[in-house]
Amino acid sequence: MIEARSSRLSESLEEFRATRARTLALVEGLTQSQLDYAPRRGRWSAGEVLDHVLLAETTNRDQIAKLIKLKRAGRRPELRLTFSDLNVSVAYLPRAVLPLLETPLTLMNMLVPDSLRNYLTRNRLVPFQNPDVAAPRSERPGPLLRDDLIASLRETEALFQNNPDLDYGEMVVRHPLLGRYDVPGLLRFMSAHEQRHQSQIADIISDPRFPRTA
Repeated sequence: MIEARSSRLSESLEEFRATRARTLALVEGLTQSQLDYAPRRGRWSAGEVLDHVLLAETTNRDQIAKLIKLKRAGRRPELRLTFSDLNVSVAYLPRAVLPLLETPLTLMNMLVPDSLRNYLTRNRLVPFQNPDVAAPRSERPGPLLRDDLIASLRETEALFQNNPDLDYGEMVVRHPLLGRYDVPGLLRFMSAHEQRHQSQIADIISDPRFPRTA
């Protein structure tokens, strides 16, 4: 049983590593002007997408760290987030109505398997509004973005390397819209989220007006 739990975490973490490697490969060699190019007003540039990915990982890693702290303190390792904690939303849905939807969305998510949520996330089938904490910064230097993405992955890996004795399957995060995830499941969601934005970056690079190098 312990080996099975450890294997599940290892598989989820390896998927996340591979996803990050794919992200870095996708933008390798892009110039600053290419990273800063946005297809049209109101759309993110590739650099902003990268920064959003970085901020999203930081947010999720902080949640995992809180779960570890709860477990170490002998408390129930569960986080019940509200829209006040993480105001991610479906596009075109006013944020002001989100608190009113917490209960019905929570009940609905009990019927939605993780695999379906991840599929919808990965394939951009549902438009989302990013939470405020993951709103990207514009025109960040490319080398800094890449270094931060590498360092952030190492920080996420270090959480598990420094706490190898814990059962991450019993650590749970709940959110009205995003659903319920244990930590291995959260890592898979993080991979799906990043893969969603890999597709977005690919679309930006293929835009006819994307700056071309000489």
